Amino acid sequence: MRWAEIKIETTAQAQDAVADILIRNGCTGVALKGEAPVEVKCYLPEDDRLEARLLAVKEELHRLPDFGLSAGDVTVNTVEDQDWAESWKQYFHTTRAGAHLVVKPTWEDYAPERGDIVIELDPGMAFGTGNHATTRLCLIALEKYMHPRRLVVDFGTGSGILAIAAVKLGAALVIAFDSDPIAVKAARENVVRNNTDERTEVHQAESPAFINKQADIVTANIVAETIMENAEAISGLLKLGGILIASGITEGKSFNVEQVLKNEGFDIKEKLQEGEWVALVAIKAR
Repeated sequence: MRWAEIKIETTAQAQDAVADILIRNGCTGVALKGEAPVEVKCYLPEDDRLEARLLAVKEELHRLPDFGLSAGDVTVNTVEDQDWAESWKQYFHTTRAGAHLVVKPTWEDYAPERGDIVIELDPGMAFGTGNHATTRLCLIALEKYMHPRRLVVDFGTGSGILAIAAVKLGAALVIAFDSDPIAVKAARENVVRNNTDERTEVHQAESPAFINKQADIVTANIVAETIMENAEAISGLLKLGGILIASGITEGKSFNVEQVLKNEGFDIKEKLQEGEWVALVAIKAR
């Protein structure tokens, strides 16, 4: 398969907004490199959706100066599978999230410290390496709120990182799903790689409509718009008192997400933030 490699050189102030634009327009993984300027990179498959996606990205970048942000220049190159696979490795390194969780790429060595819970990943083109703030925030929240023998639903599983973490933290069962077949393939491989496949289901689905069980925890590291659009469905997935851990939310959209969740019967228990990115922990109160 051929891929469009998208590179955007921008400022530190605009990097999160640029990453959010790319994720919302189909990039399942975003890498950040450098400080001044910051290089934001992602990949999109060269298919019949590419032209429209690139146009949408450029239109949204063009509007960033209205918010006092400089978007920077966009470069698009075509690469083959083997090229991006090697290029991606320079951005993904062993990362600690929270007190015990450690995310390690398959190509790096790591000597675990006492108490470490190691997640070994090859994300491929799927989102979720632990290097992005949204994933780190979800892992930190999951470590804090996870208890043994819980049923977890992972909405938009990406690389499977949150599903794997949930099992390693004691979940009895994780039902993970994603609409992207590339993400589903990567997640299934990573689940097996981490010996968590006996307690993890990975499905390709657009919505959680296929799930007929109520969960103790729902993780949703997606984007603000998708969280708001699916707030009612997410509420229906959770038991009373169940916990939603939601991220992929920029600071500017956090208030709107909180209001939608409150309207669906959630109480906001905690708000975690790193840079411009926010994760919300919400309790289903009614």
